[in-house]
Amino acid sequence: MSLLSPLLDHMPPAVTGTDSPKVDSRPRPRLVLAARVERPAQFMTGPHANAATATREWRQARDQYLNHIMVCRSCYAPNGRHCTAGADLRASYDATPMEAHQ
Repeated sequence: MSLLSPLLDHMPPAVTGTDSPKVDSRPRPRLVLAARVERPAQFMTGPHANAATATREWRQARDQYLNHIMVCRSCYAPNGRHCTAGADLRASYDATPMEAHQ
């Protein structure tokens, strides 16, 4: 005997063999797209700039800047705090174009 049995004494017993609720046998309406809607593209599908497609000069400037701030105890990039060398490397990195002008 469990501790919950006195709580369940007032409930009627489950009856087996009762019919389930009636299910509507009519076919349900289906939604279909009547005509295809042409929408303009939300994003540019052309080539985009990233480190793999960047110029060699930009990658070199980025690598020099990152290599410096990773070892320099005076530089802290999230706050924009740089030593003299770090500030020069950051300025060079910012000034170097990522894409070659065509």
